[in-house]
Amino acid sequence: MAKSPRKQTKAYNNFAEELANSVVNGDPRAAGRVLSLIDDRDPLAKRILKRLYARTGRAHVVGVTGSAGTGKSTLIAALTAELRRRRKTVGILSIDPTSPFSGGALLGDRLRMREHFLDKEVFIRSLATRGNQGGLSSSVYEAAQLLDAMGKEYILIETIGIGQDQLDISRVAHTVVVVVAPESGDEIQGMKAGIMEIADLLVINKTDLAGAEEMFLNLHNAIAEIPILKTCATKNEGVAALVDSIEKNRLLNANHKERKIDLSRSQLLALIRDGLMAKLQRTIGESSVEEWAKKIAERQSDPYTAAEKILANLKL
Repeated sequence: MAKSPRKQTKAYNNFAEELANSVVNGDPRAAGRVLSLIDDRDPLAKRILKRLYARTGRAHVVGVTGSAGTGKSTLIAALTAELRRRRKTVGILSIDPTSPFSGGALLGDRLRMREHFLDKEVFIRSLATRGNQGGLSSSVYEAAQLLDAMGKEYILIETIGIGQDQLDISRVAHTVVVVVAPESGDEIQGMKAGIMEIADLLVINKTDLAGAEEMFLNLHNAIAEIPILKTCATKNEGVAALVDSIEKNRLLNANHKERKIDLSRSQLLALIRDGLMAKLQRTIGESSVEEWAKKIAERQSDPYTAAEKILANLKL
């Protein structure tokens, strides 16, 4: 005999409560399961996150971004080792390109941070971008809060790149670390506006390469108001000083009410935007969008008129 709707709802709520309690107790399997629910947009994830929210707000979220090849993953591994030496618990979220076939992350957890996998106080997870502008899935907010509720004191989020499309990290992280390397010197001029907008700390990594000191002087003259640090993650040079700077920024943020409000506003707007898009897609229907797309492609209409007509029919 099938369960009654009331019993099904009760069982559903009990399961959500059980998973939430397991996360609070630091169970990595439960956290992994909830992260999968978040990434799959499963409604159960929201029930669990609602139960967990009161247990969040204690972790310091650090966004690590920069061009490909600057050594972000190696630097995060070194940062994690230094934080563990200081007896801090760590969560790592690596934002990877989305597979066009499976929708999952192309780069798996096991390709990164290998030396930390056996440490029970370190939790590592890859998240797919799913094509989101800015390189960040909206689920990153929830994933960070889940690790916060799990008891991780520092949450390190690695994004796939830097530029105007990657500025979303500043809407999730308390401290944003922008990583550059000597060989990326030609990109610095074009990056200045973005760095100025999002960076709390600027790190020149791979200082064992030629041109590192020249880059430091040039950046110091161009962006004097942002702390600039030098690291060589492969040799663990400058990593302790970087952790000191992150800790200093954490203490500054602890009493920064406006920053907390900004981050909360960003998440709220992201949730509203996601909800509206889902509602719009249900209301419009795929067939209607496809019909308009064909008309636009054949120049029977234009995208501006099509958008106006679709929106007019929604009666918002």
